Amino acid sequence: MSHISASVHFNAPRAGEMELATSAKTGALFLHLSEHDVTIILNSVRSDVAAEIAAMDRLAELASEAASRLRAFTATSVAGGERP
Repeated sequence: MSHISASVHFNAPRAGEMELATSAKTGALFLHLSEHDVTIILNSVRSDVAAEIAAMDRLAELASEAASRLRAFTATSVAGGERP
């Protein structure tokens, strides 16, 4: 089961602020989504790695869908001048 330490709203994401880091000591992965300490921690000591793989695959699917919708919105808003 997921563990959330805080509720976070992530507005205006920027690609340049995102990175994937690895702990040389533990092998844990840190997916930093923002320069403001929004991090997904993977492969920690008690991780269910298969579940984390599935979660990252799902995150990739949703991110791809969001990008597609944003592209469609951009095309529509340029043509019509309004947000859907």
